[in-house]
Amino acid sequence: MESSFIQLATRRIFLRTMLNVNQSQTVTLLLAPFAEEMNKSRHLSRQLMTGLLGQGQDSFLPDAWGTGDSDGDLDQVSVLDWRQDLTLLLQQLRDRGYKKVNLVASRFGALQLFDLLATTELPLPLNSVVLWQPYLQSSIFLQQLFRLKIAEQMAVGNKTSQKELEQQLNEGIVEIAGYPISQHLVRSISLLQDISALPAIYRQVPLLWLETSMLPNISPVCEKGMAQLSQCFAAKFQLLQGPAWWNTSELVQSPELIASSIDFLTGVTA
Repeated sequence: MESSFIQLATRRIFLRTMLNVNQSQTVTLLLAPFAEEMNKSRHLSRQLMTGLLGQGQDSFLPDAWGTGDSDGDLDQVSVLDWRQDLTLLLQQLRDRGYKKVNLVASRFGALQLFDLLATTELPLPLNSVVLWQPYLQSSIFLQQLFRLKIAEQMAVGNKTSQKELEQQLNEGIVEIAGYPISQHLVRSISLLQDISALPAIYRQVPLLWLETSMLPNISPVCEKGMAQLSQCFAAKFQLLQGPAWWNTSELVQSPELIASSIDFLTGVTA
């Protein structure tokens, strides 16, 4: 794995790459989760990239501006900045000679992916999509984000609500799980286009949704989401048995998640 900073418009982004000696025709771009979930999944992203390298496929993992090792401050960020950066990065990948792109989106990264596909003409043809435990609606993501602060307050004997936290955002920054969250960021997240806005042009594109759960059956939420995705992609769903790798206290391995993703992205089972 190589790591370097790249310039995208006025923003400097930290980019992790795994590149073969001979450049692959298809490249995989990973869209990471948000905040602490990104930290919980970085080892899985690395394992995926290593596996793809062994199959002759190049891959890239950017840290969004204002997060991770990239420049910028999170309280100054809008997801519109992140959308523009993804588009510019895809343009750079096209200019480097790649012919197609696979997109692997994890958790919040899925919201970014849906928004990108609904609003932007991709610089590279989309080859396939893999979703890891995706958020399907920005409102659900924001509910979960505010619940972290609500739980934090309850632990010290204070009570609050999402409505009260939203009111606090009108007055300034609210720190949630150690991250400075601004009203500007929350408002831009709420305006993300979700799966209901996806165009019909990707109906032939293979998509694999990988859902990890300790439950034996697919949930109603996943069933509804798959019904929507099946109208926009050649979609498949796979339920994996295991703990919630995105929010456990210790880093969790998920070899089946990695193996299924590699098989799908390299065409073994696609």
